[in-house]
Amino acid sequence: MTRMTIVGKARYVFGSVIMIGVAPEYLAIWLVWRGASLVFPSWIYQWGDDKLYSLYQRLVLFFFETCTNLEVVLYGDAVDALKKRESVLYLANHQSTVDWLVADMISVRGGSLGHLRYVMKDTLQLMPLYGHYFYAHGCIYVKRGKFSQNKMIEALDYLRHPKIPTWLVIFPEGTRYYPGNPDVIQKAEQYAKDNNLPVLKHHLVPKTRGMWLVSRQLHDKIDAIYDVSVFYDGTVNKQGIRGNAPQLIDFLMGKCKKVHVHIRRIPMSEVPMEEEKVGKWLHQLYREKDELAENFFTPDSEKRNNVEKLLNGHKSSLNLWSTLSSFLFFSVLSVPFLCTKVGRQMYVNLLLYGSLGSYGWLVIRNVC
Repeated sequence: MTRMTIVGKARYVFGSVIMIGVAPEYLAIWLVWRGASLVFPSWIYQWGDDKLYSLYQRLVLFFFETCTNLEVVLYGDAVDALKKRESVLYLANHQSTVDWLVADMISVRGGSLGHLRYVMKDTLQLMPLYGHYFYAHGCIYVKRGKFSQNKMIEALDYLRHPKIPTWLVIFPEGTRYYPGNPDVIQKAEQYAKDNNLPVLKHHLVPKTRGMWLVSRQLHDKIDAIYDVSVFYDGTVNKQGIRGNAPQLIDFLMGKCKKVHVHIRRIPMSEVPMEEEKVGKWLHQLYREKDELAENFFTPDSEKRNNVEKLLNGHKSSLNLWSTLSSFLFFSVLSVPFLCTKVGRQMYVNLLLYGSLGSYGWLVIRNVC
């Protein structure tokens, strides 16, 4: 076993224990803020909650970016767009369980990490403590095959508030493009042929209903769409064949050394509101994303190796303190929970009753 493998496994175990283990402590802070903010308007609660969310996600980035020494390369409009402070519809390709973390990496560089909210599959409600918290943060749960338009509209209406800045993350493909599961890819290709849609080489057919609802409900709130295309280094083998993108464990193990992120900023005023037009617009967007992907998934190794130069890539590094400070905060916070009898009892109660309470709340609210 090489030294790199040992370090990677240690980082995976230690990082996982910390990121999951601080959940009850994070819940305790959130409950205090939630109670204290009940007498104030919703946007004040959301302001404080966004600060807390940013604090925790910086802890996540400490392990996934800082400790792995990950290199992030930005392309397109990324550098200029991230200087803005605006509400955004973050629309990205989907190929890995790490994709949501890349949204962390991009938004933190734009000073908007706390404003991230996701359109998420309903099974993520089952996550202890966090399942409920994500909804309270402004994320939107949707069911595959039983999509509730009214539920999504209700959630989107909350985000319309002018004092609640938002980066709403949508993966229109719904399912990950995963070469290891060719049946999904073949079904998408057949669906495209049957419905006279473009057959995509590097993406699944995007679903339009969620995108249309967001466009209709938040057209006046969202400043721009960030059309994000993510490419993980090492996905193509020596024979030029595309393989599976790295997943969460691979990432923590340090098996992905570089992430390429291309952003195209599209003013919301250019996005249609009618459902049929949104569908055509989205499919055309994915045809263009497919063309861009050819630069990264091409069998031409020389072209892949020179892609940064060809597309004018810019390496972007995080300040160490921006993530280390969060790790130190949660480390100090853990001391009274772990080293005192009262703290340990509180920890267990928060984990047990917090999980049961959050599940019950989600069932009663029937959020999707």
